[in-house]
Amino acid sequence: MAKEFRISLANRPGQLARLAEDLGHRGVNILAVAGFGTAKPVMALVVDQEDKAREALKNLRLKFREVELLAATILHRPGELGVLARKMANAKINIQSVYLLEGSGGEVKVAFTAGDPDKAKRTLGL
Repeated sequence: MAKEFRISLANRPGQLARLAEDLGHRGVNILAVAGFGTAKPVMALVVDQEDKAREALKNLRLKFREVELLAATILHRPGELGVLARKMANAKINIQSVYLLEGSGGEVKVAFTAGDPDKAKRTLGL
């Protein structure tokens, strides 16, 4: 199963550059990224080569956590993400992060992390 890497970064210039450059040198492609510049910035990454990304994060001495990433394909039209999110809400499952990864032929792949991944998989039939 794919992973989301949640990385703690120092709140200073160059931190994303350092991380992205190291991943690039290792041939790791970033598929999705989200960042939050709070007092303790957090970067969330989805990559194509998790083992190499893990090595890079350890080499850079960055604190990180790996979280199971789930994926579903939905129709690419207004309201479909709401349908997926409502199913999760009705099952009392918290969506912690969400990414739109790719789309074609009227569909889009949505990746997300959930408070209860096993229950989310059952709820969505994954």
